[in-house]
This record gives sequence, structure tokens and C-alpha cells, in this order.
Amino acid sequence: MERSDRRRLRESGIPLDTSGSPTMFAMGMGLHDAEPGHLVPEEDWPKEIAAQAAEESEFWGGGCIPIQLMVELPFWLMIPDCEISITHEDATVRASIRGEYMAVSDGPLFYASHHNGVFIGPNDDLKVGEQLPPVVARTEAPIYRPMKTVVVFRPEVMEDAVIALQEPVSRTQQELCEARRKVRRINRAAQYLQSLAYGHVPFLNRLITDYRIASRDPFAFQVSQWNVPVWFAEHNDKLIRVCLLPYSDNDWYPTLRRLEGGERSHFYAANPHAVEVQARADVAPGTLEILDAQSLMYRGYVADAVRSAVTAIEVALEWQITKLLSHNGQTEQQIQSRLAESWNDFDERVADYERISGTRIPGPVLSCLPHINGIRLKSELSRVRTLRHRIVHEGLRVDSQSRGPMIRAIETMMWLFHWLSWEEGKAQEKSRSYVYFEMMRGMSVPRYSVKYRDSGVIVLPDDHRVEQVMTADELIRSQYHATIDGKESDIELFAIMSFDYIGIDAVDAPPPEDDAVVHERYHINHNEHYAIVFCFECDRSINPSMIEAIAARFSGFEQRYEGNCSALCVINHQKNTAIGRRKVEEAIPDDVNQIARRSGIALITAPDLRFLVQGAMEYGWDIDGIKNLMFVPGRQGKVPPAYRWIGTYVHFYGRPSVMSVELEAGETAETGKILGVRLAVGYHEEPIESLQVEHKTVPAATGPCRVGIKTTLRRSDLAIGQAVFIRHA
Repeated sequence: MERSDRRRLRESGIPLDTSGSPTMFAMGMGLHDAEPGHLVPEEDWPKEIAAQAAEESEFWGGGCIPIQLMVELPFWLMIPDCEISITHEDATVRASIRGEYMAVSDGPLFYASHHNGVFIGPNDDLKVGEQLPPVVARTEAPIYRPMKTVVVFRPEVMEDAVIALQEPVSRTQQELCEARRKVRRINRAAQYLQSLAYGHVPFLNRLITDYRIASRDPFAFQVSQWNVPVWFAEHNDKLIRVCLLPYSDNDWYPTLRRLEGGERSHFYAANPHAVEVQARADVAPGTLEILDAQSLMYRGYVADAVRSAVTAIEVALEWQITKLLSHNGQTEQQIQSRLAESWNDFDERVADYERISGTRIPGPVLSCLPHINGIRLKSELSRVRTLRHRIVHEGLRVDSQSRGPMIRAIETMMWLFHWLSWEEGKAQEKSRSYVYFEMMRGMSVPRYSVKYRDSGVIVLPDDHRVEQVMTADELIRSQYHATIDGKESDIELFAIMSFDYIGIDAVDAPPPEDDAVVHERYHINHNEHYAIVFCFECDRSINPSMIEAIAARFSGFEQRYEGNCSALCVINHQKNTAIGRRKVEEAIPDDVNQIARRSGIALITAPDLRFLVQGAMEYGWDIDGIKNLMFVPGRQGKVPPAYRWIGTYVHFYGRPSVMSVELEAGETAETGKILGVRLAVGYHEEPIESLQVEHKTVPAATGPCRVGIKTTLRRSDLAIGQAVFIRHA
């Protein structure tokens, strides 16, 4: 609709958009829909989080009131009006089924989104000549619409969830910026009612299932947020609209708000030329199936989405193997014969593709998003295929309540499909559309969780303790630590994250093609120097046979690259022991270290590498110095590149806090220098403010001797024998 047409309609009194809806006004659709002044400055986040926590406590401490929660089905339940008890998990609720209801909208336009709905009730309440309900009588241009079957639940809800959405809302930018508390209140109420409606979907589907079995009605079907996106809460004859799917909020063509000028523009996901080009091109095998999977997932049909996604991968995999073998000169008969070898062994077919293509299925994936970081698409494929097997062969029913976990299943299969189809670039090009479509879909799960108890659906409060709020960077850091110091260690993810932190580009090595004892995991090309990376985990220390196997594997690469090549082995020794309790000195025995030096192999333990990365991040250590260690034969990482080792910690004096250090012969400690201590969980450094030798304060001390150094560390931080360093750069 053109702006001039909108102006004429506005002058005629016809409502044009949803700006009057408190839910959409407050919640918006993200940054694309936000006014510049609405964004909370980052420095105000702690204060706003604390305020929200206090408001949450106040909200959940309020009273409860009964409401009617109503939803219209997209079909008729062909049974008389009645009350039915429905059970789901531990809860039983009563539902009213009504077949002759009327919806009234405040015209002159009818909105499919029901934004202007004012009344839902029995047809008899609107008979000609009868007294109309007050809300209908006050409507100047009422529009009547007969409804299909309406199901009514009667839960109790937090009182403020209803009151907040019935109060008038300020629309000016200035008032909004000054009323964040009010906006949060509206959002909280809307999200509470969304969660409540979402929690009633299983009851709705149980009702539909029981009806289908009893009636054999072929027009009825299981519903999701796509089929029943709009619910209504009614209290004191006032309707509150509850929308589960932002896509359904759009009565007009979807738009984007331009932040600078505030103007809106139409959102276009494709241009006509691209559609015409595609119309002349073939559709690659599996493409329609993966598109179906995405559409089904967005509409809440997660079981069907899983089936389509796995089918897309299987079809694309066979097509790519066929293409590669044909490119390699094999005949149709040879290709079919090779495919027949793995027709009943999908894992072998995947491995065969990796061998033919010379590439590994991506993973572990690096991402700034914690829930994506570390994903292995091969593992995801195995998990989703197992789920598909249970759906197809065991009759597993996956309802829309499982939408959160299913999103991961479908989206990882989409990533794998794009990689398998060599369309990773296309997937990146579509990221803008993806973000917009995600906003139109809304949250994968409601803001608040629900429980099913005797009394019905109970919406549960969040835990909003401020100290628990973690940034994405903090979550990634905790993941990094857990890769070698958690219940499920992951040395491959640890290695690739470490390389990323210090700026070394590493890529997957080709999949194994021979019977060698060991295989490299990553390849590095750093400053025109080539390196292969091995990753090992062991319960004890590395043994000579392991390093000899690496040396044998590496010798072939040395010949191929004429000496401009090295090897790096990252070792997670004593993997089942906490980092702080591992035996650092014994991790790499002398005989192993000697073999590594002779063979041109750099060795570094996972704790040593992690502590170097932490030092670079916390204290600004020389990144290039750490990188260079990765290419020097023998054990590396015991001494940080910016330090020299001067001795070991031997005793602690509590008053004042002084650590006693045994200085090695010829090593010096002096005030003003930066002291470094290797602790159980990383390095600590601080300037030396005071030195004592035999209870006398001195400006410097040279070993062999014991020196007392004042420190900010505590006795519990230190352990006898910990290494002590002086920073020289």
C-alpha cells in the first residue's frame, strides 16, 4: 500500500496497523523494529537487569485471578457443545467445546490477526433485537464473523498479567525511553500469557486426538502454533489477544524499520531476477526435501521435518558420490556397484564420501554463539537419523512442545546439506533473510517454562539473580575450559579454539585413507610454514610408542614439503584428573621429549597451552611468541615466552602475605619487576613491591638463596613446588 493510500485511509478512520496493540508495541521484533532511543546503553545493562529482577519478584508475589483462555480451531469438532476433562502428564483440566460462537471486530476492516477483536461469545448473545454486550454496543462499525469450534480453558493467572495489558500505553519515543519499567511490565505480562497458552497446546492436541479416534473425522488434525497462533484471554468481559507466532501479527505487507529515519520499507527475501534464473535451472536432488524440512519446522510439524531433513541428506549424499565418481572417470555400472556396497550401511557411505572427496564433515564448529560452538555435524547426523528411525519405525510422536530441541536437529541438517551440496556461500548470502524469518517465527520456546500439576498448567518464574547473568564471551570461555577439564573432554575442540584465540589458522586434515597407526587432525599454514597437528588424550603420560608413531607419520610430510614442514602434538594427559591436580613435570618423559626433538615434533600439553592462551588474554603476553612455540621441536609451554624461570615456591607466611621462593643459582629477583607464578588454574602475575632475605628488606636477591616476596596471593592459591618466573618482556 502506498503512503498516499495509507493517508486517505487514516483520514477515513480505518485503523492501519498494529501500533495500538500493547503487546506488539512493547515487544517489537528486535533491532530491525526498534527506535534508536529505545535501545538500552550497554553501561546501563547491570542496572536494568537488577531492576528487572526486582520487578519479577514483585510480579510473582502478587495474587491470582481466574480467566477464560480461548482459541479457535481451524476446523470443526463435530460434537455437541460440552465440557470435557483432558489429561496431560500429571494435570487434568476441564475444557469447554463450543460450536456456535461469533467473533466481533471493531471495523471497518477485518484483520486476520484479530488485533481489533472486541468480543468472542455465543451467537445467541448477538441476536437482533436483543441487548448487545456493552463492548459490542460501543463499537461504531462492528464486523461479525462466525467461528469454527472454539475451545475454552479456565486457568488461574497472575493478576498483573491481565491488568498490565488492559492499561493504556504511551506511544511517544520520549515517554517510552523514560518508562522502561512500564515496557518491561507489558512484556512480562505478554510473555506470561504466551507461555500459558503454549502450555495448553498439549491439552488441545489430546482433545483433538481423542475426537479423531472417536469420530474418524479426516478433516481434524494435530495443531501447532502455526495453526492456532492467536489465543484470547478474557477477564471482566475484556479481551486480551495472545499471539504465539509473530508472523501472524502482520496484517500488512512485512516491513523493516530503518533506524536512522524511522521510515519503514518492504522486506524482500528474493528479487525477480533470482526467481527467473532459478526457473531455468535444475533443482539439485535433496533441495526440495531440505526446504520442506525448514517449512515444516517453522510450522511446528517437527516429526515430519525430521523425516524430510534426513531424506534430503541421504539423497544429496548419493548424488554427490555419483558426481565425484563420474568425474573420476568411473562408468555407470562401476558407480552403481560402489553404491551397492554401502546401500545398507549409511555410516560407511558417509565415510566413503569423505574418502572420495578428501574432506571431513565439518566439526567441531567454531562460533561466537555458545550453543553452536563445538557442534560436530557428523554426530548431529547420527543423532537425527536415530530420531528419524524412532519416528518412522517405533511410532515416536514428537509434538510442538519439543520445538526447541528440534530446531537444532533441523538446522544442523541444513548446514550439513549446504556443505554437502557445496552451497555454503549461498547459505551465508541468505543470512539476512534467515534473521528476519526467525523474528517472524518468534521464540523457539516460551520465555517462561511451565509445569503440569493437579491444578493444571503452572507458569514458573525465571531465576533472575544478577550474579548468574553471563555474557556470550564468558560462556565461550567456560566451554573452552571444559574441553580439557570437564566430564566430557574434547581435545579436538580445545586445540582448534586455542589456535583461534592466538590467531593461527587451522583447517581439517583430510580423512584417513590408509592403515597408519595415527592420523593428523588439523593442518596449519603459518607464514608460509606448513604444520600438521595431532591431538591425543590419555589417562597417564604420553609413551615412546605414541611419539614414534607420530614421527613415522610425519616423515612422509617432511619429504613431500622438502623440509618446510613441522608437526605439533597437543596432549591432554591425565584427562580424567582435574587440571590443578595433574602432574605437569611427568606429563612428557625425557625419552619422549628426545624423540620429538630428533623428529622435528613440537609437544605441548593441553594445560600448558590453555595457560598460555589465558596469559595472552589476561596479561597481554606476546601472541607471536606463543605462536612460534608451536613450531619448535621438543616440549613447549612450560615457561611462557615473556618469562624466565627463577625458582620454586616453598613456604607461605600469613602475616604479612609473603611467599618464600627458592631461587636457583644465578637467578635474580628485584623490586619493580613483574613476578609470575604458575597456579593450579593458570598464571598469576604482579609487580614485586618488597623483597626480604633472612628477614632483611633488600632491593634485589640472587640465588642460590631463599627470598621472601610480598604477594596478593593467598595460602590456598599456592602449592609447594609451583614454578616462579620473572617477566622480561
